[in-house]
Amino acid sequence: MRRTLAVVGVGLIGGSIGLAARSRRDWEVIGVDRPGVLERAAALGAIDRPSTLKEAREADLIVLAAPISQIVTLLKDLSPTRALMTDVASTKASIVREAERLGLRFVGGHPMNGSQLAGVDNARADLFEGARYFLTPTERTDPDDYREVSGFVRSLGATPTAVEADKHDLLMAALSHLPHLMAVALLRVASDISPEALSFAGPSFRDLTRVGSSNPSLWADILAENAPALGEVLGRFAGAMAQIGSEISNREVIERRFREAREAYEALGGILIERSGKNVEISVPVENRPGVFAEVTTLLGRNNINILDLYVRHSNTSRAALVLTVDSKSAPPARRLLQEAGFRVEILD
Repeated sequence: MRRTLAVVGVGLIGGSIGLAARSRRDWEVIGVDRPGVLERAAALGAIDRPSTLKEAREADLIVLAAPISQIVTLLKDLSPTRALMTDVASTKASIVREAERLGLRFVGGHPMNGSQLAGVDNARADLFEGARYFLTPTERTDPDDYREVSGFVRSLGATPTAVEADKHDLLMAALSHLPHLMAVALLRVASDISPEALSFAGPSFRDLTRVGSSNPSLWADILAENAPALGEVLGRFAGAMAQIGSEISNREVIERRFREAREAYEALGGILIERSGKNVEISVPVENRPGVFAEVTTLLGRNNINILDLYVRHSNTSRAALVLTVDSKSAPPARRLLQEAGFRVEILD
């Protein structure tokens, strides 16, 4: 007998959870969202049918995938319920505390993946394959509830990792939220120096500030919800910058700082970027003309080479580089195919 999964918020993440769960054929997936979103989600196969919060209370498992600022309100709206609940929000402490206050069966969750794209139209059943997925149980969490949510996460293809909610929020402040603020600050500094400054920016500046183009309302929401942890991390960052600023004239010390940074970066391994040899980045310089990106991606796709990720580095208004992440075994044939098609290819270290 199929169990009922209620997905509240059927966007990129919620829709991908629905697609993955339905592919297993042991869940009936109901969705709660705006009528137009639910109609589209049903057409795409992300849910079996539209539903309501009232019916969601009777589900076997509820996944809260709505915007982060709505999660606490949804916990209240869904209470009382005996359904097991989890969420996908990128901050955890306040949500976990509210769930415990309400006496809910709740295990906080946060998948460490996603996309710059949004909405159910961009949902994928394999979005969570190989991803790290944080879970935030507490001393009051029932072990059976944790095992059930952990098993559900594994069924999506992800790897569950237990962490305390407060530590999770500090990790996200340092690894995700601070870099977004740094991008905003760097873009502001460069723009204040000269309105034309950004047109001169090289790859390093563009790499550092790429996340500055993220959804403004989404990130305002996320940062506000994680303000306490982010404030602590910002304080540490300001202290580190002040110390480095006092050392700039000392070449030996600055060289040591860069060596320490390189060691720390390499130690991050599978959290930020995989350097184990499993994945390889390929840079393909191209002219900025209509259809050129499609030529590259279609060429590889026709030859069964899977592109794991991609982004664009702009050098100026007429030139750019399409940076593709592929499996290491696919890198040599990908390079050969692209070179035969007249593209210049660089394997990034």
